[in-house]
Amino acid sequence: MNFEEMTALALGRSFEEGKADPREVTEAFLARARRLDPDHRVYVRLLEDRARREAAAAHDRAKRGLRLHALDGVPLSWKDLFDVTGEPSSACSLALKDNVAAHDCELLARATRLGSVALGKTTMTELAFSGLGINPKFGTPANPHDEKIERVPGGSSAGAGVSVAAKLAPAAIGSDTGGSVRIPAAWNGLVGLKTTAGRLPMSGTVPLSPTFDTAGPIARDVEDAAALLALLEGRPVPPLHAADLSRAVFWVPENGIVWENTEPQIISALHGAVHRLVHAGARIIEKPLPELDEIHALAWDPKASRLVAEAYAQWGEMLAANETLIYRPVFERVMAGAKLTAADIIRADLKRREISARYIAATAGVDAVIVPTVAIAPPPIAALEDGGDAYGQANRMALRNATIGNQLGLSAITLPCGRDDNGIPIGLMLQAAPMKEEKLLSLALAIERLFSRT
Repeated sequence: MNFEEMTALALGRSFEEGKADPREVTEAFLARARRLDPDHRVYVRLLEDRARREAAAAHDRAKRGLRLHALDGVPLSWKDLFDVTGEPSSACSLALKDNVAAHDCELLARATRLGSVALGKTTMTELAFSGLGINPKFGTPANPHDEKIERVPGGSSAGAGVSVAAKLAPAAIGSDTGGSVRIPAAWNGLVGLKTTAGRLPMSGTVPLSPTFDTAGPIARDVEDAAALLALLEGRPVPPLHAADLSRAVFWVPENGIVWENTEPQIISALHGAVHRLVHAGARIIEKPLPELDEIHALAWDPKASRLVAEAYAQWGEMLAANETLIYRPVFERVMAGAKLTAADIIRADLKRREISARYIAATAGVDAVIVPTVAIAPPPIAALEDGGDAYGQANRMALRNATIGNQLGLSAITLPCGRDDNGIPIGLMLQAAPMKEEKLLSLALAIERLFSRT
């Protein structure tokens, strides 16, 4: 069997049917990671001893007919901000290299109790504060979809996305504060689920902005994403049924910030996707959705960013004491929080709640809003690694559309809808009201199947 080609659920079924051994699968992924990631640009470290122990236990359960979950025995990669007992939770920052976890984070503990195998910890943007995935201190994994130019992988869950796209893991667990699951998923041709803030516990993770921090899966398909959500919630995988697209209603915002300066091939891919939805019977509403523009302006107002304020409150003192160790673009973004006042943030909170309430009311009659996940293709790493204006502009364009969902408190999912002329995947994002993940997964499954036929 070519284990690296299989989805997480397919691997789980093969264990259930006795056609594959979790020990053999785990060893195959460990060997592949050692061979293809020798400089640890994807994995900060492999958890080889733990993975082997967990795979052996999964083998024994399968042999006795006592499997705990559909993903029992399936190896997963975990972003470096999730606590793993006895391992550094550095969030890929040299300043946190000695931050050794005493216990597994709650999400890993849940996944472990249900039998999944912890394969390794993946690289990320330092402190999770960028949508590009560049980290010169720990290494930046190149996007595997361009063999000629090393392009950014998307961040901040950079190694998480590449671990799945490069077939170094069947699936990955990342975090999303402003797009950090969806951006690498989109640029790597994968499915990424942004959960509603508060749905999954973030205890035992290195925080960036507790108000907006969320965790979520990066997977090869929608069914895997749904199974991973169930795993992270500590429950069995429920049946996932594809929505009836002939009864679905989607809002495609007319003009507005989500389309501004979006690359033409991405616009073309989204228009083609919407055209296929129309042919499947879906109803499309095309009119302005001004709340998107309003929340965007608020999110990027230097006098109104709760995210920046919380990042500074968490890390400003540490960064000031370790300035030479910190990647300059991350240092500057965090330290900008020193200028914010409590009054600034309270005013912004009130405004954000008011915009969010209007958005939820305006979109109450639709199943989801459709926008491009990312407005640009991943730029070359070399052009941005030194920071400066080019880095700042690219980072803002990478984050722009995805951040809207975090700021509005929504649930969201990205799935592939095409490729550009360089073979780089393009993502379509569905966003819905808070706690509507199951609805989004049902819609996304139907769309995934539609796209696979046309």
